[in-house]
Amino acid sequence: MTAYEIVLLGDQDASIVAHQAIPRALALTARALGVRLRSRWLSTVAADSGLVDCDGLWCVPGSPYRNREGVLASIRTAREQRIPFLGTCGGLQYALLEYAHAVLGWTDAAHAEEDPLTSRALLAPLSCARIEYHNELRLEPGSRLVRGEDSLRAQAAYHCRFGVNPEYLPDLLAAGWRVLAWDEEGLPVAFELETQPCHFGTLYQPEREALTGQVPTAVRAWLEAVVAARSQRP
Repeated sequence: MTAYEIVLLGDQDASIVAHQAIPRALALTARALGVRLRSRWLSTVAADSGLVDCDGLWCVPGSPYRNREGVLASIRTAREQRIPFLGTCGGLQYALLEYAHAVLGWTDAAHAEEDPLTSRALLAPLSCARIEYHNELRLEPGSRLVRGEDSLRAQAAYHCRFGVNPEYLPDLLAAGWRVLAWDEEGLPVAFELETQPCHFGTLYQPEREALTGQVPTAVRAWLEAVVAARSQRP
């Protein structure tokens, strides 16, 4: 059976709940899809040097990352080489930041977690930090996140202090990003780059669903794209 090479980009820390959940999420989803995975963690210090033969890149929670530029470079490689990409929590935040820098030309765009005094905070503090927090989502019809759901509602778990600055949301949407889900306060919490076959993520942590034995919808959608991309290779 074909084994798919999965890279987990982030600074592995056993104390982070999301990091505890990720191996379970991969195992449950692989079993559900009937595929075999080989996954490996890629430290951000070694980022962008470990994507050879990578079938799928998952940028995992745990920001601020030890090597910011390495994370941005790896995400850019995935985008330019059309490697199926999933970003959760900080992973999506840095995917949006990478796009702002490399495509929109916003070289001054920053993450307020790293640069609280920046004049262009693409990722800004939430009015209320969502630490070990749960709420309900409204899913956009037809999005990847709906496929495994019985309705357009879902539950989400967070460990997050930052979100997309509303000031820049219209520009992101005009540039090809699509909102996949909104929270109960009306904030966008999942995005996909529509110009790519699979480049999406969530500001919440869907991997935590695996801790209760569920197959995370976002992880399943990403791994389905990994399998599809591999089958199209010459």
